[in-house]
Amino acid sequence: MSDDRWEQLVDHAEGGEVSRGSMFGSRGLRTGKKFFAIWWQEQLVVKLPPARLTELVEAGQAAPFEPMEGRAMNGWVVAGDPAQWSGLVEEAREFVAAEASSRGSP
Repeated sequence: MSDDRWEQLVDHAEGGEVSRGSMFGSRGLRTGKKFFAIWWQEQLVVKLPPARLTELVEAGQAAPFEPMEGRAMNGWVVAGDPAQWSGLVEEAREFVAAEASSRGSP
């Protein structure tokens, strides 16, 4: 069932600059060469701006992403409510695309 949720997110997001890839041995989505979402241990993980990360964590809607226990990965969170996943994937895509544009990378 949860893999179906990931595939639905991919189907909705894939196309144009967005493609599938692998990050940390997990399936992911990237814009250009930059990842913005991954499917990690049956959970959605997204990259968002610091203020948005803080907002989601403080509201209990996300948790810091710790690929190794006790070591949070800067800029990434594990999304909570599956009802919000599609919107968070789009936010993450927009953020990473804008970040790449401002740095002049593809």
